[in-house]
Amino acid sequence: MTRTEIKISGYGGQGVITLAKLITAAVIMHSDNLEATQTESYGAAARGGACWAEVVIDEEEIDYPRAVPGNVDIGIFFTDEAVGSFLKSVKKKGGTIIYDPLTIKKVRAKKAQSLYAVPALETARKEFSPVVANVIMFGAVLGLTNILSKEIGKKAVEGFVPKKAVDLNLKAFEKGYQMGQEIKIQ
Repeated sequence: MTRTEIKISGYGGQGVITLAKLITAAVIMHSDNLEATQTESYGAAARGGACWAEVVIDEEEIDYPRAVPGNVDIGIFFTDEAVGSFLKSVKKKGGTIIYDPLTIKKVRAKKAQSLYAVPALETARKEFSPVVANVIMFGAVLGLTNILSKEIGKKAVEGFVPKKAVDLNLKAFEKGYQMGQEIKIQ
């Protein structure tokens, strides 16, 4: 794996920062040959304000911890504002765009980009609880991109979420991973 840059954006309260920290924890705690850094930004209003996070993954020591605009490999978006602000950050050739269609009206991708709609929030509301939408998205991202194995993802969830919520989050992760695999095939 060469350097992989991920940009996640939405509103505070949607689990944007937590999703980035989960991806980073998965790499740092459960992979043997990868390094990761995570950066974030959020407004004064934690809930409802715009926020973003970035994760950089590499086999080598990471010399620059930020995603480079126009070089983002995977863009994960939870709001129309996020798409408007950061869609151009995703690579035009080979970039992957993942978004939640419940919270985003429309995303236009370039022909050389992969575009995936993952109904994480709708699935969380119907089958689990809205608080696990980001874990569903985590599973879907791994199922779609193979940046990390399913086993590493499961270990990360087990070690990252509060003990009383592990079972719920593992089910949400499994559902997300399955969704990612199914969407990828379509």
